[in-house]
Amino acid sequence: MSDSLTQKQVAAWRQLLVCHSRIIRLIEREFESQGLVSFTFYDILFHLRHAPNREMRFRDINGEVVLSRSALSRCLDRMAQEGLVAKLDCPEDPRGLIVQITGKGEAELKKAWPVYRHLIVNLFGRHFKEGELDFLAQRFGKVADGLENPFLA
Repeated sequence: MSDSLTQKQVAAWRQLLVCHSRIIRLIEREFESQGLVSFTFYDILFHLRHAPNREMRFRDINGEVVLSRSALSRCLDRMAQEGLVAKLDCPEDPRGLIVQITGKGEAELKKAWPVYRHLIVNLFGRHFKEGELDFLAQRFGKVADGLENPFLA
């Protein structure tokens, strides 16, 4: 691999991280100003909503969100206290935990979606043509598929 290709990879990676950080902060600020659930809660609820039976094992959630194991545990405790999720025993693993979205969690997702959709379009989507978005989705999917979830290994 040439040095100039490596430099381009590092530059692209750096810009991806900067964009991600700025967009997430803007989304968090807007959710807060609109009185919506925190974006961290939204992210977890979104994963649960699209999972089979609207539930996931703790370790699977941990592989999808950017939180440490202990931070995720505290977050799920708060979400359960607010009635957004239910924490269930895992029948296959006595030490495992299953997290399931509740009706209240579904309602909070639905309430926040129009704001989130608007932010996705205006902070991200509007910068790309349709074909570029297809390319990005395909490429990021390929990268994600090539990475193992470290919490399942």
